[in-house]
Amino acid sequence: MKETAKKIFGIGGWIMIGGMAGAFAQDVMQQRLPFLKVVAEDDKVRVLRYAPAAGDKSAMHSHPEAVVVVLKGGRVRYTFPDGTQKVTELKTGDALIRPPVTHLDEAIDPVESVLVEIKH
Repeated sequence: MKETAKKIFGIGGWIMIGGMAGAFAQDVMQQRLPFLKVVAEDDKVRVLRYAPAAGDKSAMHSHPEAVVVVLKGGRVRYTFPDGTQKVTELKTGDALIRPPVTHLDEAIDPVESVLVEIKH
């Protein structure tokens, strides 16, 4: 019985930690990052200009559904709440429709894009 209780507690703990990562993810603008600016906002959308230099990074944060337009391409490393990482090559001129996401990002190259976040 004791071993079963340990297994249940262990699984519950991992579920709780995973849920807390999402719960504690914050609005990226609370981080006051010098390479991220709000350029327009109303009750339906928020428009952000993202222009980090190589090596700039954020802490874990969340975005709602968004449209991303890449003005200057380059590579960005994304880390997700479960610790997995993905390097994405952003290409100048691309327009992407992105679902809601929680991540932290680190610019490998200098990049520039405009994010149009959809408020629901």
